[in-house]
Amino acid sequence: MTAPTPAPTHSGLNEREKLLAFVGILTVLFLSSLNLTVVGSAMPRVISDLGGFHLYAWAFTAYSLATTITIPIVGTISDRYGRRPLILLGIAVFALGSVGLGFVQNMEGLIILRAVQGIGGGTLMAMSFTAIADLFTPIERGRYQGYTGAVWGVSSVVGPLVGGFLTDHLGWRSVFFVNLPFALLAAYFIWRFFRLPAPAHDPAAHGRFDTPGAFLLGASVTTLTLALSWGGGTYAWTSPVILGLLLGTAALFTGYALHSARQERPILNLRLLKDRGIAVASFAGFLTSAGMYAAILYLPLYMQGVRGSSASGSGLALAPLMFGMILTSTLSGQIVSRTGRYKHLILIGGLIATAALLLASTLGTTTPILIAVGIMVLLGLGLGPVNSQLTLAVQNAAPREQLGSATSGNQFFRQIGGTLAVSLFGALVNAHLGSHLAASLPAQARDLPAPVQEAIANPNLLTSPQATAQLGAGLTSSGDGNLLQPILDALRGVMAGAIDQVFLVSAVLVGVAFLATLILPERPLKGRPAAGDLKASATD
Repeated sequence: MTAPTPAPTHSGLNEREKLLAFVGILTVLFLSSLNLTVVGSAMPRVISDLGGFHLYAWAFTAYSLATTITIPIVGTISDRYGRRPLILLGIAVFALGSVGLGFVQNMEGLIILRAVQGIGGGTLMAMSFTAIADLFTPIERGRYQGYTGAVWGVSSVVGPLVGGFLTDHLGWRSVFFVNLPFALLAAYFIWRFFRLPAPAHDPAAHGRFDTPGAFLLGASVTTLTLALSWGGGTYAWTSPVILGLLLGTAALFTGYALHSARQERPILNLRLLKDRGIAVASFAGFLTSAGMYAAILYLPLYMQGVRGSSASGSGLALAPLMFGMILTSTLSGQIVSRTGRYKHLILIGGLIATAALLLASTLGTTTPILIAVGIMVLLGLGLGPVNSQLTLAVQNAAPREQLGSATSGNQFFRQIGGTLAVSLFGALVNAHLGSHLAASLPAQARDLPAPVQEAIANPNLLTSPQATAQLGAGLTSSGDGNLLQPILDALRGVMAGAIDQVFLVSAVLVGVAFLATLILPERPLKGRPAAGDLKASATD
């Protein structure tokens, strides 16, 4: 006798096919999230070989910009044509960009290929979260969204270690080729097992692509990114260039909002924000991303710059944070699947994250390491359920036929929130250093030659052994070699104060997100889709 065929489930796949398709989704997510962290370890060596230090920031800005623009566009397209073709296309584009980066010969080429990689990465990021809603019933989604948080946490810890190891032993080009095995594996699982019903034919949904809307939205994101990237550094915040870019952003986005109101299927469907659940979850995700970026950017800086740990040691500073995230992301998903309730987990997580960031704002030069590690774990415990269950709240509120648009819209607002946070935090740190450093230095340091003064003001002094050695040589040549340690101690104290400000502002932002989620409606999660959820019968 032959074994009975497993019964199909919500997605039309049997349990084995669903799980194997989910493995493909997790591989896709790991591929896109690993790239965010693994490249950072290689970039200093890339700059050393290719030159063009003045273009350094654009290696990251190009990827972030392309990702942010891509997310809402592919989300809307996927509602028309299904997720599977776009996931496979995203894998192909991402892999193509990675191969090109492995052979790049100059910084201009690297920036262009990072943008190509960002298009693929944005597609994979948007589709990963949306595809889970296709595979699983509403009550199952909490559990599987929790696993995505665990994957993201693992990649955040593994990425810097892998990137550093490959750069040191095989060269920086190998960092880009490491994506290829995961790309091939993800493509196999998606092609073989992610076979879902195609969206029902709807002439309105399959109408002409909204090219003007894509242009207006993309242009507004571009001008905003340029303003935030250049402001306070290349140009003063009050310069005509930055003010012009900010005014351009406001005008372009207003134009997009007016245009999209007349479209049946806009690129970023702002009408979905009329639903309180989607609006609150998107607003909370926008603000909560500030706490995430504060931790990712400034915990390693605290460990290396203030506490004097090694570069590899500071890379491991995120491990306690990610441990907490992995734990609560997974557990919260299990709890939601058992109880059908998610709001209380979001509230508890937001409260814990706010408290952890307030505690982080007290970190100083003498804070015991165990206490610092405990704060990092606590922050991870809070962020874990918030990140995963806010996505669930959006998907539970969105109409089935607009799941892609709603989910990618939520990711879009988080990306924008992260971009704004990075700019805000950078401005805070620079302002604090500028206003407090001179007063904190030993009195003798104020009479040092101008070149030595410039070396002291170098923001990389605490993290770059070369910069420290150059300052020591300059002090020795002027007969003030004994001032090196007092100067470093003063700079560490000022840097600790600047980082404390970052965490304090983050605590306020995450606290506002917590208050907002108090009015988040909690709709019941069902064990099976509502009637009419699956209108299609054809397969991809």
